[in-house]
Amino acid sequence: MNKFFALENLLKSGYCIIPRVILDNQQSSCKKTALRADILSYFYQKAYFAKGDVVLDGRIYTCFRGELIVNQKELAAFFKTERRQWNRIMAEFTSENIIRVDRLRGGSRITIVAYDCIVGKKSAQYKQANGGEKAADATPKAKKPKLGVWVENYYPEHHVKGCDIPPLEIDLSKIPAFQDKLDDKK
Repeated sequence: MNKFFALENLLKSGYCIIPRVILDNQQSSCKKTALRADILSYFYQKAYFAKGDVVLDGRIYTCFRGELIVNQKELAAFFKTERRQWNRIMAEFTSENIIRVDRLRGGSRITIVAYDCIVGKKSAQYKQANGGEKAADATPKAKKPKLGVWVENYYPEHHVKGCDIPPLEIDLSKIPAFQDKLDDKK
């Protein structure tokens, strides 16, 4: 088996969060819908989870959480679209308040609107209603795992202050495939 998929590598690699509607629409029979979903999926995959620097045409730009800095001409070519069609798609995304585009020398800064809400970071309103910043800082921090050892709620990307994601809880009694198994055990 390829070492790329070893547990240690999977734990270190992190993840990205993409809204399910985008993933569902990537398989659409409508080419226009599938193309838009592919473009948005690319944006979510490449968006920075934390602050970082990007070099574009020899210039260094600071890229913040939920942003990516790209050359739109190159992206249009990557997605095999004409420049006019690309501009139309970007205008639709902007008018629907999905992204915000700021021009830079040699490229564009694309900001995903409501990125923090989508990836699960607590909003300022939530923090204020629940005790402010100090309450958010008082939450227990996840421990770094030792290689090969599973640590519950460890997310490598969550070294960003205030980014706590609650554990996922699944009620198996509501899933039809598991109801039969639960009934058999009783």
